[in-house]
Amino acid sequence: MPSKKQIIAAYRVAEKISIRNLNNIELILDATVIRRSSEEIELHTSEESRIYIFNFGTVAFFNCPKIKQRQIINKIAKEFNTAMTGLQIDLFAISDTIPVKIGDTLEVDFDLVKIPELNNDALRILALLLSHSVVIDYYEQHVENLLELSNVQFAQIKKRWRIPRETQKLINFLVECMITKQQIITNLFVLDSPDELWENPELDKIYKEMKKMLEISSRFKALDYILKLIQENLSIIVDLSSTRSNLWLEFIIVVLIVVETFVAIVALYR
Repeated sequence: MPSKKQIIAAYRVAEKISIRNLNNIELILDATVIRRSSEEIELHTSEESRIYIFNFGTVAFFNCPKIKQRQIINKIAKEFNTAMTGLQIDLFAISDTIPVKIGDTLEVDFDLVKIPELNNDALRILALLLSHSVVIDYYEQHVENLLELSNVQFAQIKKRWRIPRETQKLINFLVECMITKQQIITNLFVLDSPDELWENPELDKIYKEMKKMLEISSRFKALDYILKLIQENLSIIVDLSSTRSNLWLEFIIVVLIVVETFVAIVALYR
């Protein structure tokens, strides 16, 4: 009898979740903690569902009805609001799912992932990478908005054919890009492989195939490239604006010197 497909779902709900501050979460969610560290917590429910909470702001599920997923996320957001930084207004806006079932050989595709055994480690790896993917989805949307705003800035400069005198908005925009880049690097460990992969070739193969299918590395590099491009362009505009301001200041100083010299000469010949 062929095994049925079961769903892994992941939601990006916040910028960061403090795992150590999720006190008594097993009682609140009526579940059993089977794995806990500073980076994640994994729980089992009586219905054999699995819940994964990662410190980079995601909650993932395996074998859990969608309505139950929403109830759990709402409960986490309500009970542990102080443990979450940058909580989203819409907790379900950024999510993804993938069906999983047992297969004779490992097969990884967007429509279905087949793995030889639905064990805890394999399911955790799939939940971790799907969670990485939805966080990248969030940053892709955020960076796309930054790119659109930068294009507006450049279009205005092109239309007016002059560098804006007011650089504060540009500097704020530049700082926003830098903060976003830092968040991507520090909050999303997409390039770090879990330690247990070193001792488990089968698990390592699942990790590599899933990561390749979700294009984790290439999407991460694309985000880094776009942010770097925006930063470089904005830096050029800020430098040009600053240079123009300095030239204007130097011109004013020269004029003042000329005026002072003229006044001195007039006073001398009176």
